[in-house]
Amino acid sequence: MSAFAEFWLIASVLFLWESTLWLPLRGIALRRRWFGHQWRVLAADQWLTLRELGLVPLLPLPPDRGLAPCQAPPLAVAADGTFLIESAAGRRERLAPFTWSDVQQEPHHLRVGQRRARISSPRCSEGLRRAKRRGATPQAAVRQAWRLALAPDRAAREWRRWQWVAGPLRWLGRVLTLGFFIGLPWVYLNRGSHSAVGFALGLWCLMGWTAAHLWWLGKRVYPGARQALRMDALLALVVPFHAMRALEIAAVHAMGTTHPVGLILATRDLTNPWLGGFVRRILHPLPGVAEDAGFAAAVQPVLAAALARCGKALDDYDGAPDAGEDAAAAGYCPRCHGRYLAGVESCPDCRGQGLRGF
Repeated sequence: MSAFAEFWLIASVLFLWESTLWLPLRGIALRRRWFGHQWRVLAADQWLTLRELGLVPLLPLPPDRGLAPCQAPPLAVAADGTFLIESAAGRRERLAPFTWSDVQQEPHHLRVGQRRARISSPRCSEGLRRAKRRGATPQAAVRQAWRLALAPDRAAREWRRWQWVAGPLRWLGRVLTLGFFIGLPWVYLNRGSHSAVGFALGLWCLMGWTAAHLWWLGKRVYPGARQALRMDALLALVVPFHAMRALEIAAVHAMGTTHPVGLILATRDLTNPWLGGFVRRILHPLPGVAEDAGFAAAVQPVLAAALARCGKALDDYDGAPDAGEDAAAAGYCPRCHGRYLAGVESCPDCRGQGLRGF
């Protein structure tokens, strides 16, 4: 294998590695479909998972301009006033009563006492920090975070703002990718090494422009993620593959305070299958799991208010699945819409959730 082929192969492997996002297990990345306003849902635990993170693959040719990596608030308040945290391992756990002094912000976690929740961006806990400065109680701050995360009008503003401020990154990523993988080899083979060095310097100037834009985003647009964006800016200045994916990397911080439901409702994708499944999981928590029931009770009123703004209700998503796909089925699970034959009374996948008849 020639040196040129080895260079191209190694560069392609590194680029594919950068073409992934590692999100917390509870993270959801939405991707706009080519036509219409529908969203495709990419769950972090769908492809490859580690202890705290899941892999979300990106489109091979940047920029992935329709990508919205969203994440729910890490804390919730149950109806009885107790707190629930979605731990770094993806499990919901109850917390003892705590004060603001027990809450600590770490580089990739939100720590409450001895429990930690993995967060995709420092902006995920930005609302809690603002509420603390205003003198609000932790319960009020957590409830307000959920109201804002699910609000369709706020999600629409966040998405419009991100589309506006990320304009230069869309074409910078494309130019860098084409220039590195096509332009640079062509110049080297046809113009010689001296011309290739000059072409590489031109690409480095574009990397510097990308880094400067990331630095500006952290300073002016998303100050809550300033440190993270500045680190990405430094990496984009020296690693070409990181600069090619700057749009997707910064999108994690831009949409870090928006719940996927809020963005789906904001774009009127009201028939999205994932939205229906999320509502059903809130309406029908796992039997015998107190943490799941507490989380559902905490989120249900806020979710109902968000749906009402779009003219929908929780019961609109609690219907039966299409029975025509399995004519022999006599009942279905109201939580996961699994279909079962006559004689089966509960769903084993949902911890014994009672079935309904068609």
